Amino acid sequence: MFQAGQKIVYPLHGAGYIEDIEGTENGEYYIIRIPSGNVRIRIPKAGAEKSGIRFPEEKVAVEETIVRVGKSKPVLTDNWNLRQKENLGRLKTGKLEQAAEVIKLLYEQEKKKKLSSVECRLLGMARQIVLSEIISVYEINNEKAEELLANWLES
Repeated sequence: MFQAGQKIVYPLHGAGYIEDIEGTENGEYYIIRIPSGNVRIRIPKAGAEKSGIRFPEEKVAVEETIVRVGKSKPVLTDNWNLRQKENLGRLKTGKLEQAAEVIKLLYEQEKKKKLSSVECRLLGMARQIVLSEIISVYEINNEKAEELLANWLES
């Protein structure tokens, strides 16, 4: 399904690439490198689809998705535990739109009330995931990706 050198997005970690495909007596494994945080992940090739690995979105789709989420009017729940569970569930999908929604929801929540430390970490994770995909797709640096994200969310 994936080849060495191909760009991918891995749930909860963000964009990276297939560094290598390794064969062992237990089967073949994808070796994934996530540049943000210098993470290296080894997953069975047979279970790759279940893990949520996907190809990055196209440039146009990235912008359209983030602008659409930015224009949305999220429904905020006052229940902290429920909010936490829903947001973590969104991030686990590995989908760009879901990660962007977490950013939007937590930005809106922050306008009402200071975020807890756990929500601050979730916001940081969501931002890292979205930014890493922007960086990968547009082949730009972090600073430029931050500008694009801010502009798209405010469009």
